Amino acid sequence: MALPIPLPALSDDVVREILCRLPPDEPACLARASLVCRTWHLLLTEPSFLRRYRKHHRTSPVLGFLHNKRFVPTTAAELPLSPPPVDCFSWVALDCRHGRVLLHTMDPTGLIVWDPITGNQLRLPEVPDEPFNHLTGAVLCAVNGCDHTDCRGSPFFVVFAGTADEEVMEDAGVTWVSVYSSETGVWSVPAWIHLGPISRSHDVMGPSLLVGNTLHFLLEDGRRILKYDLGGHGLSVMNTPPLRVGNMALVKAEDGELGAAGVEGYNLHLWSWRGAVGWVRGWSMELDMMLSMDIGDPSTKLLVVGFSEGADTIFISANAGIFAVDMKSDRVRKICGSGDFDAIIPYASFYTPGTGVKLIYMFPPLGFVKLACLFG
Repeated sequence: MALPIPLPALSDDVVREILCRLPPDEPACLARASLVCRTWHLLLTEPSFLRRYRKHHRTSPVLGFLHNKRFVPTTAAELPLSPPPVDCFSWVALDCRHGRVLLHTMDPTGLIVWDPITGNQLRLPEVPDEPFNHLTGAVLCAVNGCDHTDCRGSPFFVVFAGTADEEVMEDAGVTWVSVYSSETGVWSVPAWIHLGPISRSHDVMGPSLLVGNTLHFLLEDGRRILKYDLGGHGLSVMNTPPLRVGNMALVKAEDGELGAAGVEGYNLHLWSWRGAVGWVRGWSMELDMMLSMDIGDPSTKLLVVGFSEGADTIFISANAGIFAVDMKSDRVRKICGSGDFDAIIPYASFYTPGTGVKLIYMFPPLGFVKLACLFG
C-alpha cells in the first residue's frame, strides 16, 4: 500500500496572506495562531506584518466600551484590558479616539490620557483657570496625514470645553475651549463664544465627533451643536436635525461628513448635514425587525447611547442589553447583556500579539501558558 504523499509546506508569504485575513474583532484568533509554532509567532509579531494587517482591515474594531468606571469587553476573548489604577476618588471617561481614552478625575480634579493596550497614562497640567460648571473633552492624534490604524506613541491633542451657566456667572452661556499639545506640554489661549440661555438638560455638554479638522459636540441633550475649528481655533453653534432630544448621537454620514442618528419608536434614522441645504434625511432602519428576538417587552424604549468613529458603529440600548449597528453593512449584533446604560464611550483599536503581550514571550514556557489564559 502506497504511503500518502505529504503536502508541501506553506511558504511564509502564503502563511502571512492567510493570517492577514483573520478577523480583527476577535483578537483570540491571532493569539491562538501565534501559539501554533515559533515560526508563526515570529511572523505574527513582525512590525511589517502588523502594519500590513492593519492596512488590510483598515477599520479599527470595537474591543469594548467604558461605562461607570469599568471596561466592558465586546469580544469573545477575555482581553487583559481593565480600568486604569487612577489615584483619585472618582473618574469618568469623556472621549476615546485613535487608541487613547480621555478621563476626567475628581479629588484630585484633572485630566488623564490613558492607553488601555499598554496601560500607559499621562496626567495633564491643570486646564486654564476659566469659569465652568459643565465640561466635555476630546483626544485625537496630532500627526498630519496619519491613517490612525496605529497611533500609539505619536503626539496628540486634548481639547477641553467648559460652559458656565447662571449658577456660576450672571452672563450665562459663556463657553470656552482650550487645546493641550503633548509636544509643547501647555494649553492654548482659550477661544470663547456666548451661547445665551442654557436649557436644563441631563447632559449639557456631550461627546464629540471629528469630521475633517472640526470637532462637533452635542449641547443640551442634542438641542444644539458646538463646532470647534482646530485649525482656526474658532467656535460656532449650529442646530440639530428634527430628532428627539435626548435620544440622538453625532455620527459620520455615508459620505464621511457630519451626520446625526436618533431613534423614533423602533426606527433608527440618519440625517446628514449638506451645508447651505441644511439637514437632509438619509436611511432608516426598522430595529424591531432586527431585535425582535431580544427586545422581549414590546413596550421597550430604545436609546442611542454612543457612536464609534473608527468602526462606523452606532450603539443602541434596550432592556435586553446593548446592540451594535454597523452603518456600512447594516449588521446588528448584541454585544452586552442587560444593564442601565444611558451613555457609553466605545473603545476601538487593533489588538494583536505584537501590541499587548510581546514581553510575555521573553520568559518561555510560562509566557505561552499565560497568553493562552489571556485570550481564552
